[in-house]
Amino acid sequence: MNQFWHRAKAVAEVPDDVEERLVVLNLERGSPLVLLGPAAFIWELIDGTRTENDILKELASTYVGADESSMAEHVRNFLAGLSSHGLAQVSDSPR
Repeated sequence: MNQFWHRAKAVAEVPDDVEERLVVLNLERGSPLVLLGPAAFIWELIDGTRTENDILKELASTYVGADESSMAEHVRNFLAGLSSHGLAQVSDSPR
């Protein structure tokens, strides 16, 4: 939980303002992922300066009234999914 989340180096972003979605692609693996709404918001928070706890605090302040324990589980699973696609990774140090 105290590790910092970074985007992988070989990731490309394709925004789609009309559909309000973001497609991220690991150029080395060729595995695109479409992010909508809160998922795209979480992606924006993965900048190498935030830990999972930091991301959860930001989400809790944005989505007031959301079930924080459920949110924590969803964020943990989402970050694990990004990692398994090679789109994000954790590090002991920021940036």
